[in-house]
Amino acid sequence: MERVPFGIGELDSLIEGGVPRGGLIIVAGNAGVGKTILSAQFIYNGASQYGEKGLYICMSETGEHFKAGMASLGWDFSKLEEKSMVKIVEFPTMAKIGVEDVVSLIVDEARKFKAERVVVDSVSALNMALSRKSEVRAVVNLLARMLKNLGCTTIMVTENPWGSKGIGLGVEEFVSDGIIIMESVVVGNRLDKRLMILKMRGTNHDTRYYRLHVNKGSGIVLDLYPEIR
Repeated sequence: MERVPFGIGELDSLIEGGVPRGGLIIVAGNAGVGKTILSAQFIYNGASQYGEKGLYICMSETGEHFKAGMASLGWDFSKLEEKSMVKIVEFPTMAKIGVEDVVSLIVDEARKFKAERVVVDSVSALNMALSRKSEVRAVVNLLARMLKNLGCTTIMVTENPWGSKGIGLGVEEFVSDGIIIMESVVVGNRLDKRLMILKMRGTNHDTRYYRLHVNKGSGIVLDLYPEIR
């Protein structure tokens, strides 16, 4: 199976070198745990290290806000935009254009840009715009299939409320090829962040929790977290 690496050594080693090419990967977690940073690294490293064009869809913030946040970590997305290796598209609200139009626009952007990697941050915005789980599942599945037909490997970010045991609305996991869980957890008298590969199709993946750090320049750093019981 062809792999698409994150460019994060510790993480890629847990999934046999990368995620399945053409697959849909769900990155789920609490607010502030680093989901956007992980997804941004997937696009940034894809362009800067592997020469793969990346499309980043901002559905909960503006593109400028996203780039400013990544610049604080040492990643210059504007330079990659100038080189036509990365494109950032913002859909901060669906009140006027609707969910179906957003799906069409995302696919059209991926096709025109000839994107190989796509991030949708976050699919929770789709969840809030739809009234039934069956609609969410249909929309996520349709978007994933259309992007796969274009040759895209896609990450969809979804929010897990603090204390929640599920993933988003509980339907994204059934249409995905992989699930990466990122959590904030109280350990003793401190708040830690951790990551686990819950699912990865066709992959003999690691199933342990790893402590998660965010460093300037290197971004996500993982180390084995033996304290979790």
